[in-house]
Amino acid sequence: MKDELKVGDAVIFMWGVSEVAGTVAEVYGRRGHRQVVIALEPDTSGYVVDEPTTVSLPIDDVRRAVAA
Repeated sequence: MKDELKVGDAVIFMWGVSEVAGTVAEVYGRRGHRQVVIALEPDTSGYVVDEPTTVSLPIDDVRRAVAA
């Protein structure tokens, strides 16, 4: 990822065949093996989740959301 993500950033990632939006809750790991914990809410994730939860993904699988 070119620009380092930080807590609170809005992000988008692929979940199956859909793009899902969430918010960065934590970034951890050493360079080359960075992970990002993403907080998901039903309304902002397009109701992919039924209740608030988190998911951890490699940072390279996540991109910063761009305001429309």
